Amino acid sequence: MTNLDTITAIKRMEDLFALQALVARFARAVDTRDHEALSTVFAPDVTMEVAPDIRIDGRETLAGMLRDDLTWATTMHFVSNVLPEPEGDSATIHANITAVHVSRDGAGRHFDLGARYTFTAVRTADGSWLLSRIGIEPVWTAGDDQGMHDGR
Repeated sequence: MTNLDTITAIKRMEDLFALQALVARFARAVDTRDHEALSTVFAPDVTMEVAPDIRIDGRETLAGMLRDDLTWATTMHFVSNVLPEPEGDSATIHANITAVHVSRDGAGRHFDLGARYTFTAVRTADGSWLLSRIGIEPVWTAGDDQGMHDGR
């Protein structure tokens, strides 16, 4: 292995770790309703699409919606099987997410969602990564979504 091969391998590993951390920071910021942290993971023109008919465009709109959606007392997003696929200055990241949405009516009431997420990330001029697209494909649900998908 040449020095160039070693450097290339190290850069790829750095990208893989950075992309996994980006998805983890996204989920944590959603669960803590941290607008500032959400804004640091999104590209300005980010789009979130929830199959089949919900689309939200723009960093501030999406971050504000995720922060201010007060339908739930709290949420917890469990992220697994994160598979980043970097290609130059963009990447596709596949992940499974189980999201628990706890009702304001009591901790015993909640809406659970299992979904496949497909993220697109772009590398910035400083070498960091930002999410430019979040695609959510619901696979299963349990409980009462309390209108979660109405009007969005």
